[in-house]
Amino acid sequence: MTKISHKIRWMLVALLSIILSWTAYTVFYNTRAEKEYKRFQEEFSLLEQKQSRFNQKLKIDISNHTIASLWKSENLQKSNYIIAIYKNESLIYWNSNQVDLKNRYSSSSGHFVGRFSNGYYLVDHFDVHDLHIYVGSEIKHQFYYENKSLQNVVSDYFKTPNKITIDWEQNKDNRPILSQDGNPLFYLTILKEKTIGAYEQLITFLLYLIGMMCLLVALSLFLRDWSAKFRVIIWLYPIFLLVLRYLSIQYEWIHLFNDFALFDPSLYANNLWIPNLGSLMLSLLVIGIVIWWALYFLRKMDYPQQINKILLLVFYLGLLLYSIFIHYIFQSLIVNSSIFLVIDEVSSLTLYSIIVLTLTASLFLSYFLLAKQIIEGIIQAKFQLNLIAIVWFVSGMILIGYIFVSKETYEGIFPVFINGVFFYLLSKGVKINALKYSLFFIILFSLYSAVILFENNQINEHQKRELYANQLVTDQDPAMEIEYTTTIENLTSNSEFYQLVKNSKYFSSSDFSFQLENCCFNGYWERYDLNFLLFDEKGTPLLNSDEFQNKEEINRLIRHHASASAIAKDLYFIHDYYHQLSYLGHCHLTLSDSSQVDFYILFKSKKIPEKIGFPRLLMNEKSNALQNIEAYSLARYSKGKLVMRYGEYNYPIILHAIPNVKTITSGFVNYKGFSHFIYQQEDGQAIIISRPAKSFIEKLSTFSYLILFFGVFVLVLLPFFYARQLYPFRSINLSVKVQSMLITMVISSFIVFGVVAIKNVQQQFSTNAEDNLKEKMYAIDKEINHEFRALGVDTLFSFSNIQNLNNYMKKLANTFSTDVNFYTNKGDLLATSQPKLYAKGINSTLMDNRAFYAMNYLKRSEFIHHELYGNLRFLSGYLPIENVNNEFIGYLNIQHFSRQNLFENQMNTFIVAVINLTVLILVITVIISIIVSGWITSPLRLIQQSFSHMELGKENKPINYKGDDEIGALVKEYNDKLKELELKALQLAQSERETAWREMAKQVAHEIKNPLTPMKLSIQQFQRSFNPGDDNAQERINRLVTSLIEQIDGLTHIANEFSNFAKMPKANEEDLDLLPILHNIQELYSSAEVHIDIQTDQQEKYVIFADKDLIIRVFNNLVKNAIQATKEHEVIDIQIKIKEEEEGYLIQIQDNGQGMTEEISSKVFTPNFTTKSTGSGLGLAMVKQIISNHNGEIWFETVWGQGTIFYIQLPKRK
Repeated sequence: MTKISHKIRWMLVALLSIILSWTAYTVFYNTRAEKEYKRFQEEFSLLEQKQSRFNQKLKIDISNHTIASLWKSENLQKSNYIIAIYKNESLIYWNSNQVDLKNRYSSSSGHFVGRFSNGYYLVDHFDVHDLHIYVGSEIKHQFYYENKSLQNVVSDYFKTPNKITIDWEQNKDNRPILSQDGNPLFYLTILKEKTIGAYEQLITFLLYLIGMMCLLVALSLFLRDWSAKFRVIIWLYPIFLLVLRYLSIQYEWIHLFNDFALFDPSLYANNLWIPNLGSLMLSLLVIGIVIWWALYFLRKMDYPQQINKILLLVFYLGLLLYSIFIHYIFQSLIVNSSIFLVIDEVSSLTLYSIIVLTLTASLFLSYFLLAKQIIEGIIQAKFQLNLIAIVWFVSGMILIGYIFVSKETYEGIFPVFINGVFFYLLSKGVKINALKYSLFFIILFSLYSAVILFENNQINEHQKRELYANQLVTDQDPAMEIEYTTTIENLTSNSEFYQLVKNSKYFSSSDFSFQLENCCFNGYWERYDLNFLLFDEKGTPLLNSDEFQNKEEINRLIRHHASASAIAKDLYFIHDYYHQLSYLGHCHLTLSDSSQVDFYILFKSKKIPEKIGFPRLLMNEKSNALQNIEAYSLARYSKGKLVMRYGEYNYPIILHAIPNVKTITSGFVNYKGFSHFIYQQEDGQAIIISRPAKSFIEKLSTFSYLILFFGVFVLVLLPFFYARQLYPFRSINLSVKVQSMLITMVISSFIVFGVVAIKNVQQQFSTNAEDNLKEKMYAIDKEINHEFRALGVDTLFSFSNIQNLNNYMKKLANTFSTDVNFYTNKGDLLATSQPKLYAKGINSTLMDNRAFYAMNYLKRSEFIHHELYGNLRFLSGYLPIENVNNEFIGYLNIQHFSRQNLFENQMNTFIVAVINLTVLILVITVIISIIVSGWITSPLRLIQQSFSHMELGKENKPINYKGDDEIGALVKEYNDKLKELELKALQLAQSERETAWREMAKQVAHEIKNPLTPMKLSIQQFQRSFNPGDDNAQERINRLVTSLIEQIDGLTHIANEFSNFAKMPKANEEDLDLLPILHNIQELYSSAEVHIDIQTDQQEKYVIFADKDLIIRVFNNLVKNAIQATKEHEVIDIQIKIKEEEEGYLIQIQDNGQGMTEEISSKVFTPNFTTKSTGSGLGLAMVKQIISNHNGEIWFETVWGQGTIFYIQLPKRK
């Protein structure tokens, strides 16, 4: 009943998990459009109501307070609503610079939803006195660019898990979202695609995986019971599972989770049988069940000994194949996946990195359990040591041969070494589950994993650099040239473009670029930074640009640095990367007034992001920029001269200054602490991609992290494997408690130290970042003072001067490697080094409200804080700027993006140092804890061993402990009690012996007395009736004498038996072969009624060191008893078996007699006990004493009505 309940519990857990998985899938993935529309409408209506109530409160606050008081209000500053207040068309208050709500909808109705530069907003417009107030709530982000920092998602206020689109006109797919008065404000489309995260996907799939595991466990338990009757199930069931999994992959039975990232081949794909990570997890689950099944039956194998040995050898060879499989899977997870597995860069690890490490740890654990069980079986099967060594050596040689074929060194060495360790430890009888051995195996697996990770990560990284080099060595792209031809044809036939060129004098360079990009250069052209130049007939620039101020400079660029495209007319490829340009396009235009204009387009590839600011913010996620290129340093050489460098490495200006570069066309070299990939083409173009070479500490950190991870993995699983031993906790050994306490103290100390230290590092970094920002702010302030001091406010704000200011800001940004903005004294953006950031609507042109309040109202001399662009958080600093007349003209703003990567690197370096130190201290602590716990518990173990070996009547050695502590006091008391116990034992033994002899004397006296009485009566009768003259007198004398002699013989026999029992003759021990003695016994007792059969295990001799006569007496006694135990008129069948064991020989003597009852069984070896009418009851007692004197054992098994088996175990001759 208990087993059935156990199976049912597994079934219930399986059912519950699958139901929960299905529920989670339904909740996360099943789109119920009508319900989502209804919920969105309810949430939107509630938002309207809240915003309406806020508006009413805001009206009261504005009526009762000054604008300065509003600026001081923390509630308004931190409000969830965007507020903008205008007076006479001038903005006088705002609490967010995220968006300018008045920008497009100044004349709109009082309540509307509008599309602004970076999203959709619900806006209320109302007046209080002469003030115009705009209040807005974000509905959805809609940035021009979409990337990691800029996500086009619905506002956090709305709870819909689906992606949405907003339209202004109704169609069949959308639904109207109504205002409070019932009018449609916009039309909403709920897309089927959901914004479910990786964690939700993982939870859903793990619930399904747990359900399938429990289902298979329940099925295995059912089949395990049936396997006792149908042994073929033992082999068919695992084959069935593997075939079933094969068919499910072949015919794609499991496609429910195809939308999950786990099942995305771009994350991981190996081959047809392992198409994705989710499929691998399912396959490993099936393999885990098969291994669990195999482990169970490995412990239960009861085949004949030779078959067992053959099966164990087969399993061992299978174990080697399994080790190759593990290596193959582990390596494929590194090489054939996009999962980040550079373990020493811990801050970059993802959820999928943890999944891969968990799968790897599970595979290693399965190998550990399987190897332990198989090798334990081999040891217990009593293979000869030389045969075990041969098996291990031959299998190792096979794997080493595999190494030469596959060049996978560690794949062959690791299993050979680990199996050798298993053989050695298990043959010594070591408990490898002990802490020190568990740690040893964790270190072994971690070392192996670290080596494999490092080697394969290095291969991946080298391949990535080779790919980057091929993409970067030249920017020439036929697809771009074809696209350019089409774009120019459309451009020159576009009247809007000619109108834009004609009015170019009214545009700044950045505004002109923004208009033209929106008009004609979008989509494909996102992969280039574009710069547009216009020159009139005289060569005068029509746009103010910070580069190429005259047409002759451009023509010189074309003549000396470019080559004409063979595909596109007037398109030139810049072959030496001059000015970091990729292409230059030229178009001669004739305007409507017949004036001639030269139009130039400069193309800069975005493959390498700019160094200043955070350039990926202005790129779409799917742009042409190389991923993670920031981790490298780059240099481009043309004709041996440096034309571009990127990153921290200081490249020489001449390529040949790098040693041995002439001999390398494509290859890796280590030079000055960096690993360089050099790629040269025959046309003189070369690219070098470099990164710091991995130090020993970084390599060691991977090993350290893996020890920690595998250790935590084992600790998490420990309760599942040893739940009964661990609970209740009082059953845990004292040594384990001591070790656990010491290790816990060390880990806790380092956790506290790590948390405090990381916070200190963060604080220090923030302080350093602010100090660095201040230095740049004041350095730029000095530069600006030179430029601005002579300018008045009116001059500064002129259109032409703003153009110069923008160019000047770009120069400052290039000089100081930071983005620079200049705001007016009213908080409006006047000039910027990054105009596209504002032109594309990433942020409004308003100054940050908190900074404006601090500078304008609190009159701060500087202000530094954090700001946000989408999800990107950065440090921003402000300074007030005055001119020579001490007129306050505006605010300087420095935006500091690029330090975040530096901070992550610093934190990563610090964490690596802490982890390495933690692992080192942890290993030392474990070693110390083992020594200390052994030192503390060794006297206790001595006491325990002394108690376990203590026997009454034998000499018991006292414990030698010299410590004068609590344990010493305990040992002293033990030794004292031991002496007292020995004395009491001697007295007890003496008393028992005296009692036994008294009882024996009584029994012997009784046995002697019994025949004496009839003897006396016979003599007395004879005396009274004897007549010497009687003819029969002699005959009567003869009968009397004969009778007396018989009785006297009986008494003599009793006396002899008693004498023999009381004092055994001194043993005359010699080398004695048991087999001839047994054969003699067989010949002596065999007859027509008695069949004696002797069975051996094919040994030639069974030699012991014993007294021959005493051993013969033992077998004589046992065989006689066996004969006498059989009923009369039945054939007596006696089976004698002898076989060799590890330390001696086991002899079985089995009869087909009546057997014995429990009452008789308990007295068999008791002296003077017999079931025979003529026995003395001393035979079996004497047999036991003889066997004991020869350091052997004797016992028996009996079943009433079936017979008895006596077992004798005698030691081998040493």
